[in-house]
Order: sequence, then C-alpha cells, then structure tokens
Amino acid sequence: MDMIAAIVGALDKREIFQSIISYSGRQHAQFGVKRAHFVAFGDALLWSLERQFGAAFTPELKQAWSALYDAVQREMIRAARI
Repeated sequence: MDMIAAIVGALDKREIFQSIISYSGRQHAQFGVKRAHFVAFGDALLWSLERQFGAAFTPELKQAWSALYDAVQREMIRAARI
C-alpha cells in the first residue's frame, strides 16, 4: 500500500512517478514476478477498492483506477523486461 500511495502521490510529478514505477518494476523482476502476476494483482486491487469504498466507488472512479493501474503495469513490465 505504501508503493500505491507513493505512485498516487507522484501523479503530478512526472519524473518522480516514472522513477518510482521503473524502480518497482526492476525490483519485482528480481523477486521473480511474472507478467500474469501483474494482471492478478490489478484484479485484486480493484476488487479491494470496491469492497472498501462500496457505493462511493463509482463506475467513473473504477475506470480511473483501472486506467492508472494499466499505465503503471505497462511501465513496470517494460522496466522488468518480462
């Protein structure tokens, strides 16, 4: 959750945002994370957010989180070279 908070906190700071994601992608590769793990984590993240926020997790908010996660996932996979 700390990493997600850091990513969200850096959304308006492009260089820091990019650095966090690239570093995290490389770290995940060292831990043996595979491409499919990113997909499973994204599904679990959205599920968790829906459960936590209930009705406040509107379709628009879900779409925004999904778009953010997709962008982060793509960059982490690129940085991890998996």
